[in-house]
Amino acid sequence: MSKAPGMPVLRSSPRLGGTIAGTTQYRCPPFGAITSGDRPATGTSLPPGRKRRYRRFDLRKGHMDHRRLVRTSRLIALIGAGGVTCLVVLPIAINAATGGSAPRVLGPYATWLWPSLVLSTAVTAALAAWEPLSALLVQRRPAHPANRTAALDRVERYVRDRRDGSLAEQVRLKLGVVPRVGPSLPTRLRAPLVVHGEPGAGKTSLLLDLADALLGRARADADRPVPVVVDLGSWRRADDFAEWLLRALARRYRIGARLGRTWLRDRRLAVLFDGLDDVPAADRADCLAWITALKLPQVVVCCSTDDYERLPRYDVVQVEPLRRNDVQDLIASCAPRLDGLHEALAKNPDLVEEVRTPLAFGLLALAYRAGRAEYRGILDTYLVESAARGPGRAERTLRALRFLARISRRRVDLVARHRLPRREVWLDFVGPAVVWRLFRRAGPGALAGAVTALCLVVGLRLGLTAAGVAAVASIGLTRGRFAAPAVARARGIRWAAAGFVLGAVVVGGVALLADRLGGLVALSPVWLAHAVLPVVAYLVALGATRDRYWAVACALAPTAVSVWTGASADLLAGLAIGLASGAVVGVFTGGLTGVWESLRDLPAAGRGPRWSPVAGLVGVGLAAVLGAGVRWQAVDALTGLVVGLAVTPRCTRSYEPVAELIAKPLALDEFPLRRKAVIQSARDRVLLVDDNRFPHAVVRDHVAGCDPVELGATVERRRDGLSPTGSDPTA
Repeated sequence: MSKAPGMPVLRSSPRLGGTIAGTTQYRCPPFGAITSGDRPATGTSLPPGRKRRYRRFDLRKGHMDHRRLVRTSRLIALIGAGGVTCLVVLPIAINAATGGSAPRVLGPYATWLWPSLVLSTAVTAALAAWEPLSALLVQRRPAHPANRTAALDRVERYVRDRRDGSLAEQVRLKLGVVPRVGPSLPTRLRAPLVVHGEPGAGKTSLLLDLADALLGRARADADRPVPVVVDLGSWRRADDFAEWLLRALARRYRIGARLGRTWLRDRRLAVLFDGLDDVPAADRADCLAWITALKLPQVVVCCSTDDYERLPRYDVVQVEPLRRNDVQDLIASCAPRLDGLHEALAKNPDLVEEVRTPLAFGLLALAYRAGRAEYRGILDTYLVESAARGPGRAERTLRALRFLARISRRRVDLVARHRLPRREVWLDFVGPAVVWRLFRRAGPGALAGAVTALCLVVGLRLGLTAAGVAAVASIGLTRGRFAAPAVARARGIRWAAAGFVLGAVVVGGVALLADRLGGLVALSPVWLAHAVLPVVAYLVALGATRDRYWAVACALAPTAVSVWTGASADLLAGLAIGLASGAVVGVFTGGLTGVWESLRDLPAAGRGPRWSPVAGLVGVGLAAVLGAGVRWQAVDALTGLVVGLAVTPRCTRSYEPVAELIAKPLALDEFPLRRKAVIQSARDRVLLVDDNRFPHAVVRDHVAGCDPVELGATVERRRDGLSPTGSDPTA
C-alpha cells in the first residue's frame, strides 16, 4: 500500500540492544481537508476526537456553571460585607470613639456597635482570604481532585490559545479557508512517540491536536495522566532536567513544584515535548537520556533531525512533504483569492520546490492574496508583501523585527517582546556607528557639561579660586576615555550637544541642591556642624582609599580647618557640592564603563578625557562673566570641595541599573521609542502572530538574517505598484 505525500506515516521501531527488532508502516487518513471556520467542508465529517470534545464540553457545562455561581456569590458577599464594614459600621465606631454619639436609629443596639465591627471585619477578611487560602491548601494536597481539574483547564486554555494564534488561523481569517494538517496522532502510546518532519511540516499542530485528544481522555478517566505541552528550547546541559521541567510546568500551567514532583513520581503526567531542534546539538543526547530516565507513561517528542535514534525504544510519525498536485488542490480550494498563484507556479519551477510544507503554503497564501506580486522566494515575498500594506517606513519596521528576531533566537523562543532584556542579550547587535556616537560624542559631551556646570556653580557660590581648583581636579577622572571605532563624525554633533545639555542640567541641579542642604546644616547648632564634618570626611576617604589610617588623616584636615575658621557656611557648602557632584559624575562614568565592558572585542576603558580642565575653565569664565569674584582667603571652601570631590574615584564602580539605563539609547537605531506601535503594526500585517510571536522558527531565523535596507527599498517599489483605488486586500 503506497503512502501519499503530506501524510504522516507511523513507523514503530522498538530498539533492543541497538538493533531494530521490527518495522511496520501503514497509510494514514488524507492530508489537507479544507475547512471554512470551524466546520468541515462538504462531504467531510468531524474526526472522532472532535465529536467527543463537543460532547465533553456539554457534560462539563453544568459543573463549570456551578463553580462560577459559587465564585460569583462569594464575590457579592465580599462586596456587601466590605461595604457595610467600611461605609457604615466603621465610621459610626470612629465617631463614637472620638466623643460623638451613635445615630438614634440604633437605639438599644448601640452597645453592640464594637462587637458588630469586629464580626463584620472578620467576615470580610475571611471572604477575601477564602480563595487564596483554599487554593494554597489544595496545592499542598497533591491527591486533591481540584488540582487535576485546574491543571486540565489550564492546559486546555493554553492549547486553545496556541491554536487561535497560529499562522493557520491567520490564513483562515484572511482567506476564509485553511488547510488542516492531518491525521491525528495515535493516543495509545506504548513507547515514546517521535513526530519527525522538516521545519514547518505541521509537527506542532499535530502535537496540539494530540494534546486536545489526551485532554478528553483524561477528563473522562481520572486514572489517565494529565497531558502537558513543554518547549525544550530553554533547557541546557547545566540544568537539572527534572527541576527545569518543574519550573516550566509552574510557569506555564501553575503546577506547583511539590505537585509536579508528586505527579512525575506517580507517573500521572503525559509530557509532549516540542522543539528538540532548539536544543544545542551537543546537548540533545543528554536531553533524550533525561527524557528516558523520567519513565513517563506517555512521551511525545517533535524534531526534524535524526537525534531521536538515540532513544532506546520509540515509534515514529513521519510527516511527508507536499506534492505539486496537493499544492494545486489547496490553491483551487482558496479560489478566487489565490488565482494569481497558479500563474506564479507555472512561471517559477523553484517556487514549487519551496512549497513543501503547510508553513510555506500559508506564508505564500498570505503573500499572494492580491495575486500580483513578484516572486522573490517565499520568505522574502512574505515579508515584502506584508510590509507593503502597512503604514510608516518599511525599513524601520523590518529593522525592528530583525532586532527582535535576533534577541528571540538568542533566547531560544519566538516571542517579540517590546521590553528590552538585559543588555548582554542584545548589546552586540547594535552597529559601530551607535557605539561611536555614545562613547565618543554623547558620553564625553555629558562629562564636559557636568564639569562646566560644576565650575559655574562653584564660581558663583564659592568664588573663582575654588572654581579653578575644581576645573583642575577634573583631570583626576579615572575612567571615561573609550577607543570607539571612528565613523562619519558629522552625524555625532547632535549626540554631543544632547549629552552636554543633559550633563550640565543634572550636575548643575545637583550642585545647587547640595549647596542648599549645606546652608541648612550651617544654620544648625555649632556642635552639630563640627560633628558632621569629620564623620563625612572619614567615610568619604575610607570609601575612596580603603585605608583607615589615610581616612583618619583625611578627616583631620576639614576638622582642623573648622576649628581654625569655624564651621563656616563656605566649608559646608563646598563639602556638600563636592560630594553630590562627585558622586553623580562617578556613577555616570562607572555606568559608561559597565556598558563598554559588555561589548565584545574592545580594549579596556582608559583614564578620563584630557580636555576636562578646558570644559572647567569655560565654566569659570561663565561665572566671571556673571559677576563672580576671586577669593584669595578661601581655605575653608577649598578644603570642603576637595574632600567632597574625593568621592568620585570610588563611585566609578559599574552599577548595573545605571549601566542598563545608559545602554538603552543604543537600541534606538534598531528598536525605536514607539515600540508597541511597531509590534502592533507587525501583528496587523501578520508578521507576528499569537501574542507577539513569530509564525515559526524558520521565519524568525530568516528575519534575523535579512537586510532591512534592501527589503525596505523593495517594499517601497511594491507600494508604488499597488493600486490607489484600495481594491487590493490588506493584511
